[in-house]
Order: sequence, then structure tokens, then C-alpha cells
Amino acid sequence: MTASPVKKKIVYVIGHRTPDTDSVCSAIGYAHFKNITDKGFIFMPARAGQLNEETRFVLERFNMPAPDEIESLAPTVSDLELSRPISVHERDSVHSLALLMREKGVRTAPVVNDAGRVAGIVGLRDIAHFYVGSAGLTDLTNAPISLDIFLRTMDGRVLSNARRVTELKGRVLIGSFQRGTLLNTIHEGDIVVLGDQQDVQLELIKAGCGTLIITDGLPVGSETLKRAEQSGTLVISSPHPAFATVQFLLMSEPVSSIMSRSPVNVGLYTPISELRKRIIHSDYRSAIVADSEDRLIGFITRTDLLEPVRKRAILVDHNEVSHAVDNVDEAEILEIIDHHRVGDISTAAPIYVYNDPVGSTCTVVAGMMFLYQVDIPVEVAGVLLSGILSDTLLLSLSTTTDRDRQVAERLAEVAGLSLRDYGKELLHASIHIGNKSAAELIAADFREVRIYGKKLGISQMMVLDCEEIDLREGELLDELERLRRSEGYDMTAMLVTNPLHASHERVLLKGDTWIVEKAFNVEVRESTCRLPGVLSRKKDFIPAVGRVLSTA
Repeated sequence: MTASPVKKKIVYVIGHRTPDTDSVCSAIGYAHFKNITDKGFIFMPARAGQLNEETRFVLERFNMPAPDEIESLAPTVSDLELSRPISVHERDSVHSLALLMREKGVRTAPVVNDAGRVAGIVGLRDIAHFYVGSAGLTDLTNAPISLDIFLRTMDGRVLSNARRVTELKGRVLIGSFQRGTLLNTIHEGDIVVLGDQQDVQLELIKAGCGTLIITDGLPVGSETLKRAEQSGTLVISSPHPAFATVQFLLMSEPVSSIMSRSPVNVGLYTPISELRKRIIHSDYRSAIVADSEDRLIGFITRTDLLEPVRKRAILVDHNEVSHAVDNVDEAEILEIIDHHRVGDISTAAPIYVYNDPVGSTCTVVAGMMFLYQVDIPVEVAGVLLSGILSDTLLLSLSTTTDRDRQVAERLAEVAGLSLRDYGKELLHASIHIGNKSAAELIAADFREVRIYGKKLGISQMMVLDCEEIDLREGELLDELERLRRSEGYDMTAMLVTNPLHASHERVLLKGDTWIVEKAFNVEVRESTCRLPGVLSRKKDFIPAVGRVLSTA
């Protein structure tokens, strides 16, 4: 009943925890590239947070489904190589259970009902307890046995069943006594196991015996069968000796009578850390995997957890733990594709790292596709182009390189777009303050940076109308201060950029504002200042701040 396990080979291609368009689109593009060039895995684009409005626009514009959101890379039950579980039905006999366990080499099995739902769990310990407890058992009155199960268990056959009996119940006697003793002992409805003594058989039928089980496959006389039909006595032929027949009778008890009805149940998304604890504290050292309707999916024992279990991931557009999805340290990182400064993510084994200081991770991904001459569908070209235009502010930021421009032009040609016209379309879709709260505006593109012992929180936002920010400056500063205090930042900042007026770059600040004053030779007044030409957080702002802190 155990199928060959199908090894799960899913690799999540995922960006940072505050996904922007470059992060999401590079994950989509790189997953597409890897699925073509590497058949050893299934690469799935993913995201580590909510999509912003610009990214939603891009995905809808190119009819591209949003990557699944992943909150954590901690391994779960779904990451195990689950095989089809060996299970038993609650109506199966204890004998058939024992044979199954011997044949399959298992010590424990889940029990299911007619609907395939989990009814309990049973193990060798339950069989042993039952077998020991059944020693000397001579009464089935309160624990009747299914006739069909008994017949299948011992390979017997019915010779007479005028009353259409379906269950065996009553006291169990072996006809080893002298004739008189046996007849004086018999009660109406009893079950008697005996040989081919026809005279005794007839007397037992007359005395009201409910069932006669004739052993060793011995023939039964016509007179016995005639009387049995008249009195409604059940007559069964057993191919086994008396002792074995009684054992088969007892082992015909249904599994439901010995199983535990309180198994350890887990779901596909139960963390492995929790699974280990539950298995350790389980009497059966195992757990049943079931869906939301208690249908059996899999079965896990301690042996299945001997090898480490990890999710596999490729990180794009980041390489720092503080920017990564939760529990990234528990995952097996296969690759890092990025364009930022080198961060602090470490791996146990050597991995492929492509960190290229261009304006967008999508430029890196598209460049690899062109290099390997991979076919780029129109929709993939569209999202990659969007990532480049978004991260370089329509190819205007100081981080923009000639390769960004070249790749963007090639992608626009593949997607059938005008670079200029689509850039304006994307810009208008991405800049929308509307009724968003100050917290939402700051969180939309927020990055935590740890540099030279300082913890900084830096947000960036594009606007087309600077008056909108002027009107909301007070609440934005209040939120920056609240965030600084609650998260323990040394400084929080919000870079505000108007792409149509390159001289209007400004920054709102809270905390150690002296860092910005020294880095850009400006004066911060009332928690704000202008920084002309500072368009890029990554290339213009953070490096200048880092140089100041390195000598502080």
C-alpha cells in the first residue's frame, strides 16, 4: 500500500520583505529562466509581503498572476517527502492488521472510516495488549464478532445459517469435555468449537446452542445440518484445529475495538519544530497528516525526521537577513541574485551569487536570459521592463547604468512597448497618495539598514505634487518619530523625490539628524532639509551616510 515517494523539489524565488516592483518582477523573471535552464527543480516565484499599488498595476497590465505570499521559510510538514500512507479500516480484523504490519514492516498505522477520514491510530502495542487481555476470554456477549470478518480471517465457510446471522456472540466453549459435562454447561446462544462427534452436535442443537464451529475441515452429517436448519443454529466449518480456531475467533475483533481514538494529527503547514515536539510526546512516536476535513494525507514517524528538513530558496533583490522573509536562516539558500551592497546572509555550503551594481535586479535577470538566448514571453518582458523602470525612476537615477538602458530597450522591443510612453504610464500608476495614512506611505518602500553600529530606517517615496507632502509633513514626521522609538532606530528618514523636478529632492528626518548634516553638508531645520541630486537611496543616500559613520 506504500507508493514510491515523489521527492518534492520546489525552490521559492523570493525578494525582500517589503516587496517593490523590482523585487517581485525579478522573482517572476528568474523563476521563468530557471524553469527553462534547470529541470532538477520546480522554481516558484514568491513574495514576502503585500504588493504595492505600482506592482499590482504591472501584474494586471501584463496579465501576470501575483506570486504567492510566503510569511516564513521555516520548514513545514509539506516539505517532507510524504509517501502514500499504509492505513487500515476500522472494521478490519486485528488478525488482518497484524498480517499487514508484518508484510509492510510497520509498527503503527492510521485507522480510517468509510469516508477516508481519520478514526484513530493503532500499533503493535495495541495488538499485544489485546492478545494478553484476551487470554481466557470466553464470552462475546458484549463484544460480538462480525461473521464475515471471522470467515475471512480463518478461511472458513458457513454450512447452515437459517436465521441469517451476521454476528457471533455468546460464551465460547471448546467441546473437549465429556458429553454429560458439556451438555450440563451449555447455555442458550453459546458458541461451541468441537470435532465430528455427531451425537454431541445433535444434543447441543437441542440444548439451544447458537453456533457450532466444526474444526479440522471435518465433514458434517446431514442429520446435524437438518436439525440446525430447523432450530436456526449457525454451523461453520473451520479448516483449523480447535485451539487455532478459537485464536482466529478472537483475532477477528475489529480494529476499532483496540485502536486509540486520540492520535496526534497535524496539517501540511504545521512547522517541523512543532511536529518534532508532538511526535516525541506521542505514545506512538508518530503523527497523522490530515486535511481540514480529517481526510488522511500522510503518516510521519520519528524515522522520517532523522534527516534535516529545509525549504529551498533563491533570494533576489536583497542579501541581508533584516530584509529577508522570516526564518531565512532555516532555509537552504541555493542562489542570491542582487544589485545591492553585500550584506550578512551566510550559508553552510558554497552557493551561486550574482551581485551586479546595476540599477535593477531585473536588469541582471534579463541579461542572463539574453546571454543564454532563452525565449522571453511578452508578459515576462513586460514585468522585467517594469522592474527596471521602477527601480531606476525611468532610467534617471544615478544608479542607472548603460546596461540598464540597453536591456530596457531590448525588453521594450520584445514587449511591443514604447519605452517613453510606457514609462509615463507606469509613473502615473505608481504615484498615488490618495487617502493613505502616514504609516502606509512610509511602509510602502521602507528599508532597514544596519551600518557601522547604527540602526537606520529609510523610506522613499515619489510624488508629482510636492504640495501634497507639504500639507502632510507634520503627520509624516510624527510617524517617523513613533517608528524610531518603537523599533529602536537611531535615525528614521523619508526621501521624497519628484521625478519631474530633479531639484526638489528632500528628506524628512527624526533621530540622529547630524549624520545627514555631515554627510551632505546641509542644515536640518525642523526635521527636514533638501538634498538636490540625491535620487537613489541605495547609491546616493546610504553610501554617504556610511562614509560619515565609518569615521565617527
